[in-house]
Amino acid sequence: MLAHNPSSQHVDAFDGRLAIVSHSHPSISKGGAEISAFTLYKGLLDLGIDAVFIAACSEDDRGRLSLGSSREHAVFYDTRIYDHFYQLGSAFTTSALRELFIKLKIDVVNFHHYLNFGIDAISKASIRLGLPTFFTIHEFLSLCHHHGQMITRPTRLLCHKATPEACHTCFPEYSRQQFAIRQGLVSRTFQEVSGFISPSRFLAEIYIKAGLPAKKFAIIENGLAHRPSSPMPPRQRHGDGAWVYGFFGQINPFKGVDTLLKAADVLVKNPSAKDRVRIRIHGNVIGQSEDFMQAFDKAIRTNNVVEYAGPYNNANVSSLMSECDYVVVPSTWWENSPVVIQEAFAVGRPIICTGIGGMAEKIVNGVSGLHFRLNDSADLARVILEGSNNNLYENLLAGVPDTLDQRDMAKRYLAFITTSIKRRVPNGIAISTI
Repeated sequence: MLAHNPSSQHVDAFDGRLAIVSHSHPSISKGGAEISAFTLYKGLLDLGIDAVFIAACSEDDRGRLSLGSSREHAVFYDTRIYDHFYQLGSAFTTSALRELFIKLKIDVVNFHHYLNFGIDAISKASIRLGLPTFFTIHEFLSLCHHHGQMITRPTRLLCHKATPEACHTCFPEYSRQQFAIRQGLVSRTFQEVSGFISPSRFLAEIYIKAGLPAKKFAIIENGLAHRPSSPMPPRQRHGDGAWVYGFFGQINPFKGVDTLLKAADVLVKNPSAKDRVRIRIHGNVIGQSEDFMQAFDKAIRTNNVVEYAGPYNNANVSSLMSECDYVVVPSTWWENSPVVIQEAFAVGRPIICTGIGGMAEKIVNGVSGLHFRLNDSADLARVILEGSNNNLYENLLAGVPDTLDQRDMAKRYLAFITTSIKRRVPNGIAISTI
């Protein structure tokens, strides 16, 4: 049975030094996993817990790294010595991480990723020291070689289960035997982990179907470091003023901006919609093809429904979202618990999302937002128009749920970790969760 948002009654019972380990530092990269890890670390400090933050950093980024205090540490790695298929790092990196655990007298470890360290670092650097070791799952990289997205290649269809046969179909350059070995490396490592944390039930259930024991899982939502003290009031629209639909995030092949742009093309051709709707896109353009960039630039120039607001600082996201009526999450992969959902809910904004995976779990259709069909720009345009209704909007505003801050998140982690450690058997494997 999955533990969902375990209670915080065990916070005072935790006694020891806890290391939060991330595959990158927020001063280098601001992806969801590293932001979540750093938010947890800050929440632990707020609670008076003896916590440290350890990040992997490439030698090339050494000059960009900015550690905030003596509690933050980096393990440097050489990007040339990393196997992205088997997810194996260098012996030097593993040894450096192990020695840091010893030097800092770490008692408990929570990995938020093994990327850049190598999956073998979980066992060699932590578990073999006898340290209770917990792993927070943020995506499907340990199951899926396609960027951990669980979508097929090259057709980009949703994948429901990663098997050596299915993975070989996507990557014929690797044999079924190689994929079986890859899965075996992951399985043997995860068997030794004391407990798993997932921000969504959907993600946890995928891993449980892949063979991980449900009794080792807890569902704990990501917290926010910059949560407003209360939801912001609805945006004021004057008369027949346009409804504003905001996109926030990296503009990459998996986030669905191409679907959003095609929906804008549908809307601009609708006489009743083109003056009622504005789509505002915030974010960095990353990893897009030349064809996409040409289409993106053309849409911004010629479609008066769309505007590009450029990159943004996460510290300003609440203010930017408050200037929108809805936040749109049109991702083309399953997603887990993207931070943009919590950010939107924190300012009191309903969400329009692809009705799959972690998005469909977090956003209840007709209650806290609206769903549209995967990759269906016409359906997205329909839902955007449907959302431009005052009565519906007021109902959705009332359905927006509360969010966690960094302290709430840390309390739930401590409750799960403390209870799991108490229920460990002599060989160090957790046998149940709360």
